[in-house]
Amino acid sequence: MTDQTPKRRGRPPKVRPEETTTPAAPAPARASRAKAAPALPEPTFVPERLTVHAGLTLLEVQDPADLDALLSDARLSPHVAERLAPTFALLRPGTDAAALDALRRAGHTPRVTGGQP
Repeated sequence: MTDQTPKRRGRPPKVRPEETTTPAAPAPARASRAKAAPALPEPTFVPERLTVHAGLTLLEVQDPADLDALLSDARLSPHVAERLAPTFALLRPGTDAAALDALRRAGHTPRVTGGQP
């Protein structure tokens, strides 16, 4: 026996909450925007040991090739401790002013954020 009703096209009809057979969950209470804090996701990785370093100076560039050129420059390379990422390098402690001076002498216009210029 085959069903002779024509197929319907388009979106299925919306089901209203009163038409469902399962009881609807209670609506969450609305909290005020000023008091509500965003929910933080559960951590997927819990480190055994966590170290925070304060007072470090990072050098950030837009293009990894720019950092390659800066690291090969004899005026700036003595101030760089380590390359952390393709566009980030860690400067040696206490050399931030000398590194800025070296960048300016090389013709760069660095933007300093969150520290002493």
